[in-house]
Amino acid sequence: MNKIKFVYRNQIKEIDFDSSPFTPNTTLLQFLRSESGSKGTKEGCNEGDCGACSVVLIEKVNGKLTYRAVNSCVMFLPSAHGKQILTIEDLGTTENLHPIQEIFVKEHASQCGFCTPGFIMSLFAQKAQKTDSSKEELIEAIEGNLCRCTGYRPIVVAAEDLAKIQDISYFETYTRQDLIDKIDKKETIIIKKDNYEYYIPFSLNDALRLKKEHQDAIISSGGTDLVLRVTKKKMPIHKIIDITMIDEIKGFRKDHTNLCIGAGTKIEDVYQITKKDIPALSQMLSLFGSKQIRNRASIGGNIATASPIGDTLPVLIALKAKLVLSAINTERIKTIENFIQGYRKTDLMSDELIKELILPLPEENTITKSYKISKRTHLDISTVSAGFSLKLDKGKVSEIILAYGGMAEMPKRATDTETFLQGKEWNEKNILEATKILKKEFTPLSDARSSSEARTIMAKNLLIKFFEETKK
Repeated sequence: MNKIKFVYRNQIKEIDFDSSPFTPNTTLLQFLRSESGSKGTKEGCNEGDCGACSVVLIEKVNGKLTYRAVNSCVMFLPSAHGKQILTIEDLGTTENLHPIQEIFVKEHASQCGFCTPGFIMSLFAQKAQKTDSSKEELIEAIEGNLCRCTGYRPIVVAAEDLAKIQDISYFETYTRQDLIDKIDKKETIIIKKDNYEYYIPFSLNDALRLKKEHQDAIISSGGTDLVLRVTKKKMPIHKIIDITMIDEIKGFRKDHTNLCIGAGTKIEDVYQITKKDIPALSQMLSLFGSKQIRNRASIGGNIATASPIGDTLPVLIALKAKLVLSAINTERIKTIENFIQGYRKTDLMSDELIKELILPLPEENTITKSYKISKRTHLDISTVSAGFSLKLDKGKVSEIILAYGGMAEMPKRATDTETFLQGKEWNEKNILEATKILKKEFTPLSDARSSSEARTIMAKNLLIKFFEETKK
């Protein structure tokens, strides 16, 4: 087949990899920068940190249109199939500015202009997705956009002005659902060029079949981490199975005991879904990258990386989360804690994919909290993170989980400390004794973010903080 299609500049754009200069490792940003009249999308950091390359993706998921601002630098071009791509050039011209652009001019929110298109596209996506977005939501939408000229105050004022606009016509008129609907999303796309192979299945069964046939292929479930191997480490990825377009592993369902979330669900959606029922997870996800990253990264992909400093894993361990692992005609369930087996090593078999995350709803007498210590509040890797769960019975510890990230080769529980606290009074004396045991449980590394000694102190202090927040 060797072709993909997407909506671009109000028409269906077809990329034939046989006759184009692009490969399956080409990023969406590289494609846009190669296009005439499409230079407003800038290359800044080229790793999803600055937001200068932000564009808006419009796609249909389970029959519903979604608008997402994404970093085009951490998205492979084939993953644009079936979507509509909006860049700054689509919104307005010098003679006919879009209302967001007018606000930026009015509030002097642009100086050198390099970062401005990214800010505008991020705000556009938020407003298009939720017309009544509050000032706070609009400001959150641009947390992944950096600017070194304005000092941010006029940009924040511009976001406040935008919150007052309620006319959806300023956003809907750009959507070409008629063209999106014309692009086939049923037949598996196979791209082969030179020594590259890229597969895009649209059903879980097709994905599992491909996984079994191509066990050496790398799975892309968002690509925000994977793309950096190509762009930063200069390591070509020759075989990829892109599972981002499988609707059946997106979304959630809830019963009296569990919240079940499809592994392909975007981190941003999980953040919103868990706000009410599982705030400890939602709070951690609010610090996960930027909105542009959360709009591409999936919960399953994040778990599968098994990073020792991954934001989600400690709190998922504390929540006793489980995974549904699927292969052709078989499924098995594994706890997150047992799924992670070492440094970036999991129990996932060569023919399996993560299908679903099962989150037990917290019981009324159980307290679960998450913590993250990093150099910056947003868009930063954790130095130490933690997920704690506590159940008390008449002031005594009946159950406790103390899970840490950044303290070992993988996220780990402080089991000796847990054993010491089990059955004891939840008081300051016992907590201070517990920190002495905690100090001996881990031997963290020293690196650019922190020394081993500092990490040990942070881990102890997080336990004390947890006690202060939960003591009666």
